[in-house]
Amino acid sequence: MMEFSELEAKVLALLREDEEFRYAVAGMLGLEEILRRLDRRGELLGELLRRMDRHESVLEEHAWELVKLREDFNRMLSVIA
Repeated sequence: MMEFSELEAKVLALLREDEEFRYAVAGMLGLEEILRRLDRRGELLGELLRRMDRHESVLEEHAWELVKLREDFNRMLSVIA
């Protein structure tokens, strides 16, 4: 009878050397579903980053508008003073 350490070594060797065995084990562990979910999360993250980029450019435009308004306000104050 094979001891546990021998069995473990054989399984690890099979995982390293046998692609078909590796995929069979991955399927049994449910890794395919995990990878699909990770892909979906990656897609969602990409969409969020694109949205953030759009919002960043809008915020930058508003920041410049605020700078201009502050300059106009300061000029008006200097005229009054």
